[in-house]
Amino acid sequence: MLRPLVVMLLAANIGFWAWSQGALDGLTGVPHDSDREPQRLAAQIAPERLEILRTELPASAASAASAAHGAASAAAATAAASSAVSTVAAASAPPAEASAAALTPPTAAPVPTTAPVPTVCLEAGPFNAAEWRTAQVALRRVLDDSSWTLTSREKAGTWMVYVGPYKSREIMARRADQLRQLEIAFEEARDLPDEYIPGFVFGRYGVEADARALQTRLTSQKIRYVRVVPLVRPAVSHTVRIPKADPAMRARLAALKPRLSGNAFEPCGR
Repeated sequence: MLRPLVVMLLAANIGFWAWSQGALDGLTGVPHDSDREPQRLAAQIAPERLEILRTELPASAASAASAAHGAASAAAATAAASSAVSTVAAASAPPAEASAAALTPPTAAPVPTTAPVPTVCLEAGPFNAAEWRTAQVALRRVLDDSSWTLTSREKAGTWMVYVGPYKSREIMARRADQLRQLEIAFEEARDLPDEYIPGFVFGRYGVEADARALQTRLTSQKIRYVRVVPLVRPAVSHTVRIPKADPAMRARLAALKPRLSGNAFEPCGR
């Protein structure tokens, strides 16, 4: 097996030597000296007569080029000097200060703020129904309905079942004896206006219908002149509150006092 390999290597060496000597240029089409291309030098015509000419720049162009070169040199020098100063400063500063300076963001300019207008809670009342009608008209002339709230409270009335007044104590005493015989509970009128003394009270009620029922029962028992008298009439009171009153609003409210039936606006909770 080695003999064919030796023969092939020998043939390849002989072929390469023949090509390097130029013997195979016409056969392969690849000149052995193609990397030097001597044929181009052989094709030159009188190369010794070739001259290289220098072209001079105009004076203005030359000065501009010189100025540009000088500016570029100055800028480079300035940048180099700044870099050197920064390097020296960084090297001379303590490591902690250098790190803090590098990490601390720039301080933002403070944004001017407007101080809030102080407000207070005010309320006025109580108003009865007639007083509130007048006060409501006055308030709506200077305030929006959304700026105040209204609280209404109903006060219950009190009624008594009563007989009297008697012209004399003697008549009153005889009447008391009759009531005791009929086993009807009563009491002598006290702590009442003079128009009800002397007289008898059979009961006090917070609901008028209950007083009317007792009156009907006593009348059926032959007790004459029994009547229902309102001691305290039921009423509705109104209180107006302004949760947030600024100084300008307080001045307008103070001017309304004559229209508020003497009820001035005061701080809430008083």
